[in-house]
Amino acid sequence: MFKNIEKVKEILNISDDKLDNYLLFCEKNIRDKILDRCYIENVPERLNSLIQEFLIEQYNLNKDGVGNGKKQVSSASDNGQSVNIQIIGGVSSMSKNVDEFLDRNMTTLVAYRKMRW
Repeated sequence: MFKNIEKVKEILNISDDKLDNYLLFCEKNIRDKILDRCYIENVPERLNSLIQEFLIEQYNLNKDGVGNGKKQVSSASDNGQSVNIQIIGGVSSMSKNVDEFLDRNMTTLVAYRKMRW
């Protein structure tokens, strides 16, 4: 488990341990979802690169501060002068981020998926 985090920190040139707990949380989350989606007991070694990719994606979404995410305008009005902001990323959207990431990478996961009776 720590191997993925160390590799990601190396790739992102992170030398301190301030984000270790966050990265551990992210890794456990995606690891559990992979196990659930593939109906397997252990994550195969070859899927570590997929986990690392997700950790990097999560880091980039939250690099301004864990839990903050990025804000983007989701709708605007002219006469009513209202603007709606949507937060993308952040800890609160972790489940959504994992699901979307795994949906995008389902072709990779299919090779490891087992039949469930």
